[in-house]
Amino acid sequence: MDKLWSLTAALLGTKKMNLQKLEDELRAYYAAHSYAQLPEGYKHPIWIKLDEYAVTHPGLSAVQLKAAQYEVIAENFQPVVFKKSPFYSEMGVKPSENWGTPGSNAGGWLFTRNAHLFIDFNPEDYEEYAAGGGVNAIHLTYGPYADHDHHCFSSSIVIKHGLERIYNKARKAESLCQNKEESEFIDAAKRGLLAVKKISEKFAMAASEMLKDAKNDDERRFLSMIAETAMEVPWRKPKTFYEGLNTLWFLREVSGSLEGIGIDVIGHPDRVLIDLYQDDIASERITKDEAFDLVCRFLLPTDCKYDSHRQVEMKTGLAQELATVLMLGGCDAEGKEVCNELTFMFLKAHHELKLIFPKLLCRFNKSSSQDYLDAINRDFLSGRSVISLFNDDCIIPAQVRAGKKLEDARTYVAGGCWEVMLEGHEHSAGANCYFNLPRIIDMSIHDHPEMANTKIVCERLDGAADFEEVYRRLFANAIRAIRRMCELIGKNGSVWPEVCPSPFFSSCMADCLENRKDYTAGGGRYNPHALPLAGFANMVDSLLVIRKLCFERKRCSLDKLLEAVRANWQGFENLRAEVLTMPHFGDNTPEANALAQRLHDDFFEQTRDLKNERGGQFQLAYYVYREIVDWGKKTLATPDGRYSGDVFAHGVTPSRLHYISNVTSTINSVSALDLSKCPANACLDINMPLGELNIQLLAQFERAFAASCLPLLQLNCIDKAQLLEARKHPEKYQDLIVRICGYSARFVALQPEWQEEFIKRNLYE
Repeated sequence: MDKLWSLTAALLGTKKMNLQKLEDELRAYYAAHSYAQLPEGYKHPIWIKLDEYAVTHPGLSAVQLKAAQYEVIAENFQPVVFKKSPFYSEMGVKPSENWGTPGSNAGGWLFTRNAHLFIDFNPEDYEEYAAGGGVNAIHLTYGPYADHDHHCFSSSIVIKHGLERIYNKARKAESLCQNKEESEFIDAAKRGLLAVKKISEKFAMAASEMLKDAKNDDERRFLSMIAETAMEVPWRKPKTFYEGLNTLWFLREVSGSLEGIGIDVIGHPDRVLIDLYQDDIASERITKDEAFDLVCRFLLPTDCKYDSHRQVEMKTGLAQELATVLMLGGCDAEGKEVCNELTFMFLKAHHELKLIFPKLLCRFNKSSSQDYLDAINRDFLSGRSVISLFNDDCIIPAQVRAGKKLEDARTYVAGGCWEVMLEGHEHSAGANCYFNLPRIIDMSIHDHPEMANTKIVCERLDGAADFEEVYRRLFANAIRAIRRMCELIGKNGSVWPEVCPSPFFSSCMADCLENRKDYTAGGGRYNPHALPLAGFANMVDSLLVIRKLCFERKRCSLDKLLEAVRANWQGFENLRAEVLTMPHFGDNTPEANALAQRLHDDFFEQTRDLKNERGGQFQLAYYVYREIVDWGKKTLATPDGRYSGDVFAHGVTPSRLHYISNVTSTINSVSALDLSKCPANACLDINMPLGELNIQLLAQFERAFAASCLPLLQLNCIDKAQLLEARKHPEKYQDLIVRICGYSARFVALQPEWQEEFIKRNLYE
């Protein structure tokens, strides 16, 4: 390998390297393999071979079929090797925009074949659960029951030990198996590991074959790197920075291609690769310029998988989104700070290449260095809101409070958008059961005979004698529906191992081999499931209005207020105007803060005893995706002054019905909540005026946020006049990137309703 690096030094270290050629190569391939190019009902051709295998091998368990799926895919896929890149991972068995979630991809075969078991297990329960989603918009029913998305592969374990050591560990576990299920799991894990070894070797052979027709030194050197490395890595552990980088991509893409689960996280490179990088620098195998070129080539593929300028829905139903994330910063398992040359190298490359994807998630704390925050903030101040900020001072203690070891908690990453998970130790099931609090308020006031099939009955608020009775009824309605949703998930989601076990994925996760049990069956060290609540501020504000207006000031009766809400405020404009003067979440008044804290604490206490589909806890969270708009359209008027169809408040962000000029007020209000009770995360969106900020002020604000023990900051620095101008002249603002709800997008490529939603967000002075 040392000889190979000396041969490639001139190539990788020069400023003349043309990354545009790689970008062109990547975009050409991914455009041709996009969802948009697939016919209706498309299934990958490997499905035919898998169907044939199932017919000729009747009676196999799900885990045995998954082992066969690994082998059939490994045997039949054709490696895709890019001539302008030294990285190998593209198997060509899933559409460009897919990161592993089941569908038309080859890895989705078993899940799609067996998904009916979720329904068959208890059809009446499934009908009830499904009724809560869809048009009724009480909760999300993505899955169903089990979150097959938002995973992180245990890449740090493989980088430390290699797949061969994990295979040998599986072999030793064979003698400890106590029943058929354990034996089948261990056997499938071994077969999965060997299939991945074969996949890697096929990349090596493909690159060797392509070397015969290489047209120039660039191609020859990149193909030589692949041919030599892929024959060994990641079966053996990586020994160089290049090998480590490729291992992150390889494991992410291959596990997504084999398992039929969404692998959202590429990895935490500045934590897991820094030793390899420093060894390369010290031994002069690589220069800093060469390393930077590798980082650029490593980052480019995700952003090339879709056209970020499109303003149309993809066939997946999502627009402007790829659930592919990279974590930077924070600390290692021993608590040592992770802020090093690689941290700055990745931030610099992402910024200079003007990437949107992969999403950058940056861990920080109240003591983060000015240099680190400056490197982050140059994006915000240049009109690129592409980074989310995760606060170690809150998130790590929240994990420990949830019963996790401190050294494990320190290695957290986040998937998809904001779903916190401990890399190598758990699947956190982060986003398949968002719960709609404003809909419960709606159902406590309005008539909904069409929703009888949900079996959720809400006691009306009418006639309540005092505020405590209002609170009791509304909270009881909400917690009853929440608990029922969780009970249905816990009971019926337990069939997940029979639908789509993932023994290869599990074998690399801590404790699954020791427990001889798949992660879908609770084999992981921790087995949490998030419980994300939507519209928290709308519920707090509705309760504040009722208490202040009806029972303290007695400006109108409760019946009169409910009449106005049922009329969608039509004919009650003066009353609504007074409603909007009431105390509200975000104003930092003692009464608003105390009520928000009470509601938050009650939700936490009343969900502690619930067990999820893998026997673990439900973890409280406050975040929601595009449902702030989509559910808003289906939810009728609420007492906080919200009209029928209006957007919700997101995460722990105050409602936009109230203009809040002082960001300190919002920070203080949110910090009144003990968010260490939210190990799954809680998101605060802040829009600040671009022209009034400098890099020092922004860092001061971020440290204040961290010191307030708030977990997740989604920040935009914007000029509202610029946004309005961009709507008129989009051709002038192609590089204006905004943070929406867990992802970033070109503002001019957003659909008009989302442009309007973003413009109407509160802008702090």
